[in-house]
Amino acid sequence: MIVRCSDCKTRYLVDLAALGEDGRRVRCTECGHVWHQAPGADAPAASDPAAPPVPLDRPPAWAGWAAAGLFVIAALAGLALARNAIVGSWPGTVSIYDAVGLPIQAPLAQGLRIVDVQSERLKDGDRIILLVRGAVENTADKGRRLPALRAVLADEAGAALHRWPVAALADVLNGGQSTPFESWLENPPEGAAKVSVDFVAAGED
Repeated sequence: MIVRCSDCKTRYLVDLAALGEDGRRVRCTECGHVWHQAPGADAPAASDPAAPPVPLDRPPAWAGWAAAGLFVIAALAGLALARNAIVGSWPGTVSIYDAVGLPIQAPLAQGLRIVDVQSERLKDGDRIILLVRGAVENTADKGRRLPALRAVLADEAGAALHRWPVAALADVLNGGQSTPFESWLENPPEGAAKVSVDFVAAGED
């Protein structure tokens, strides 16, 4: 049943069973006006203390939880969308994003350089092993997450003959730090004369 305070016009939703057959005294929670409310009527009567009814326009309890849930979802979405910028400022957070399966795309080679690249051919029975090693330095003042690395084997003219991924020891470098890398290739192709290591841009094979 919907009743209305005659003084401030606030509307309320009241259970008919709570009023009984003869009605009861109710108080407006907005202005304090008290009247006798009979079942099926909405005319106010004389003032007297009574328990206040429930306002009709009051939102249900679940609405607050739903709003809080939407706020949390929006905050998490913002953290996910801005993850590259966040990791750029706080590299230590990369492990958190990695743990939940969100990839990070750091700007390629910004502040990073590959140094001391060396290669060596080794013989292991009938196999020839090409060993490649070197290091990555972070010349910037702030930390950086390393992009993927790859080795490229080329002929004398510089044409690429083979590419393969190279893993560095560390994924994140603080300012001024460096990390070594090492990889090997079994039985390199004929005509291979030059080897280099470079960064792989996001989406590049």
